[in-house]
Amino acid sequence: MTSDPSLLSWNGVRLFLICSLLTAMTNFPSGFSHTSVNTAVHKLNEYLNSSFTERYRPLDHEEVSLLKSGINSAWYLFQVIGAMCSPFLCDTYGRKVAFALSIAFMTLAGAMQMIASFTPYSEVLITGRLIAAVFSPLSDAALILYLQEISPASLRGTMSSLYSTGYSTMCLLGMLLGHEGLLGHSLSVLLFVPVIPGILSTAFILWMPDTPKFLLLVKKDKVAALKSLRFFQGFLPDQALLIDSMEQHQKEELAANNKNNIEDKEPATSVMHILTTPHLRKAMLLSVAAAVLTLPFYPILQSSTFFFTDMGVDMRTSQMASSLMMVVLTVSSICSTLIIDKVPRRVLLLTCGSCTVLFLTVFAVAEQMHQQSIAMGACFGFVMAYGIGVGPVIWSIPPELSPLANRSMMFCFVYSIHSCLVVVTNFSTIPLFMNIGAFSFVVLFAIPSALALVYLLTCLPETSGREIHVIINELKGFIEDKEPSADIVSAVA
Repeated sequence: MTSDPSLLSWNGVRLFLICSLLTAMTNFPSGFSHTSVNTAVHKLNEYLNSSFTERYRPLDHEEVSLLKSGINSAWYLFQVIGAMCSPFLCDTYGRKVAFALSIAFMTLAGAMQMIASFTPYSEVLITGRLIAAVFSPLSDAALILYLQEISPASLRGTMSSLYSTGYSTMCLLGMLLGHEGLLGHSLSVLLFVPVIPGILSTAFILWMPDTPKFLLLVKKDKVAALKSLRFFQGFLPDQALLIDSMEQHQKEELAANNKNNIEDKEPATSVMHILTTPHLRKAMLLSVAAAVLTLPFYPILQSSTFFFTDMGVDMRTSQMASSLMMVVLTVSSICSTLIIDKVPRRVLLLTCGSCTVLFLTVFAVAEQMHQQSIAMGACFGFVMAYGIGVGPVIWSIPPELSPLANRSMMFCFVYSIHSCLVVVTNFSTIPLFMNIGAFSFVVLFAIPSALALVYLLTCLPETSGREIHVIINELKGFIEDKEPSADIVSAVA
């Protein structure tokens, strides 16, 4: 008998709904706030301009754009701080505490931004946004760990892909509600929307248990771990045996880690350990290369309305196109969830990543030739390729290439590097776009993405349907001719 629930069984559906709720709670504060102010871009510009006009002097169009670009980039810069603190909080106090703490502070930050919108002090709004940025990676890390650790191996890819699907869904909601006909007429209302869901989300997280792995392997509480497993996966045969198998596997892994630590003189969870251990360093480089493919998504997500209007498209059409792109992204992400455990993840990532480079190039050429329709169509093509095979795959790569002891640190380290790259490219995109047009996307994104794809093509192992230890052995250079048959221990990975 097996302890893995089928996705179409009641327990599988229940797990799917829980994971969907968790990813919605995580992505609502960031995804909604990003896209709602993108759609209602002129409301934010008016607020920033009036804030400076009332106290200093009016800002011209270029100064407002530069300020908004700086605010967007600062979000990702401050994420680095939160990302480097996340492993300590997640591993020491638990995924549940880290999750609840991050959502609570992001809710508080949302309330600060809403209150600031009634005053001329834009610094308060910016401060609230930066507080949310610090706690955003903590919620992302806790979510990824939850999705990985409460899911059986047979459903790990499907549940992990919900991270991207949830983000795109919340972005779509923000786009729709950001229209002037709905909530876009008031910046204060838009900023208030995430507050009430944030309070309810914090209460739900405090009610649910921590992950079975943390309770068993860190807290050493087998009873609580079994209750947690049954909370998320339902009552299934052999769950007690699964808990025993997880415990035994951890003992063996700790013995191996202790031996390595004696030789390496580095803690198993340190950044230096990742940088100095060949297979972990390779896993980090592969994860960063995959993350490079996501970089053009963020300026398109946050500033697509600006890009379209700057190309000469009227405001109404630009807003509608931005919202429709989020619909395409959401549908694409849902399709990815349905196929991600059926199609090799390496093939999916390389194919869709190549398509994003192609669409970015078409966008640049069409914009330079003043072909607005083709340029906008290329943006839609990029979003579709991103939603199907880039966004849902890349954040499952760091944990799937890492052993349990390094999983949290690997994810957060890659997240930090990714945030730094987003800061540089986000801050450069709008000023460069205003000077050389959409060709800026080729310089900043298409060329680096093409180089990253070459590296992934040559070095990235297939992870779909494979045991974690087999993948790690391949990174070490040991190729196993035959992988062990699936049994109850497979859920440990």
